[in-house]
Amino acid sequence: MNQLNKLYEAMCLSWGAEIKDEGRIVFVIDGQEFPIKIDGMTLHLPFSEVLDGQCVDKVFFHPACENITSKETEVFKVIRRMTCMKLLDMFRKIPVTLFTVAGHKPKSTWSQKTLDMLEPLKGAKRAQRDELNALFSRMHIEVEDNGLDNRFIHFKVTKGGGVSKVTGQKVYYKTRPEFPFYTEIVRRLARSEGQSDNQTIELNNHSISRGALKLAAHLFQSVIPAVNNPSDYEFESNTPIAARLISYLGCYAEIADQLNKIQNTFRADFDKAGIYTIDLNWQDQLEELPDIWRQVPVMDYNSHNTYDETSTGAINRSDMAGMLSITSNNSNQQQQPNNPYGQQPNSMQQANNMVGDFDTSPPPMQPGDHFVKTEIDYVNGRIIHHAQNRLNGNSVIYVCSKKGNFLMRQENQMMNPGNSMFPNNMMGGGQMLPDGSIMLPNGQRVIPANAGGYPTHQPTNFTSVYPDNGGYPSGGFNDNQSFG
Repeated sequence: MNQLNKLYEAMCLSWGAEIKDEGRIVFVIDGQEFPIKIDGMTLHLPFSEVLDGQCVDKVFFHPACENITSKETEVFKVIRRMTCMKLLDMFRKIPVTLFTVAGHKPKSTWSQKTLDMLEPLKGAKRAQRDELNALFSRMHIEVEDNGLDNRFIHFKVTKGGGVSKVTGQKVYYKTRPEFPFYTEIVRRLARSEGQSDNQTIELNNHSISRGALKLAAHLFQSVIPAVNNPSDYEFESNTPIAARLISYLGCYAEIADQLNKIQNTFRADFDKAGIYTIDLNWQDQLEELPDIWRQVPVMDYNSHNTYDETSTGAINRSDMAGMLSITSNNSNQQQQPNNPYGQQPNSMQQANNMVGDFDTSPPPMQPGDHFVKTEIDYVNGRIIHHAQNRLNGNSVIYVCSKKGNFLMRQENQMMNPGNSMFPNNMMGGGQMLPDGSIMLPNGQRVIPANAGGYPTHQPTNFTSVYPDNGGYPSGGFNDNQSFG
């Protein structure tokens, strides 16, 4: 397993996921497993043995390859839900132990801050505790299907931010935590100022005494100090590679660390209750993403979005399976392209396309892509299918695994015709021939790849096979990097 997949695995496990056969990712809560699906396909870690096998009905987890110009992707939306659910699940477990600790004799080692935090919990009656349990059980991570916003936490990700006041570097993304449920608690307390503790307050269609609501606010402020000044916990990313991911997870780690600190203050009591800290050992490795993200090729549902990130879909609070099933709004952007020959090759055609252990059958291609030739990259065990987009003249490559499974499509923008050998921007006067060449008005036949109008790519190594675009840095895979 390469370094990138080790990082991905550690991240997923810390969020409450489990890794099954073929790297399949499932989310586990209260001992129950929930499959994670995107457009009906299961989510997998991009292990090399899985990429080289049967990839049908699989989506691969590779958020670090997100293009800097993209909005939130389907895979990133899964990350949002897993991380927020992990934080919510941990927060719900903490108050019970804190009430138990508050009932014990104070320890001489406790600071005044700790004593002040426990004091309001000492006199809490059983009825108020039950009210708190009912209130916190209503918290969720998405806006609900009835329009109520009971979200425990929301991470607001903003693209661009000028220059960092801390480092002086360019800011590509910044993430700030928001606490909609806590904000509503504070608002209701402010509106009921002066009323008695036994006065009933309505909060998002839920009735609770003002005394219990005051305890809820106190617990939020004690367990997650970030609710007092969320902007102080904003996290920036200063690299264009995996910018959204680094910014988001940096902010997530800030909140998770606060949940860990309250546990470590009373470590023995939480150990006795079987409650343990959130693993953040992988956090420092995020700095290595700009160097290791190419260990896995660019993947669909990771590099570009197919829905508007500003829209938040409503969801049923009890529908955990639905929460972990993502459907893209634009199926055309992520769908498998059309076959250049109009149909999938049958077993006889596939046998004829075998070159040693390599299946050179061309993959389905997008409309407008005209198949040109196939080459084998023996060094890295990949098959490169060259094509040309007849709609815009761009050169295209389709990268497949050794067994012929489609991995990625790369389209290279045509160079400025003013810099090519074509006189007077001749593309308007030339005729595209079936073999991809161009017949000029004067009768001369020109092959664009040799004319400087389109880049050519020889599959000698991954630097040439995976040309860069979309804001990624120069270079590519090298012979020392593996896929899984």
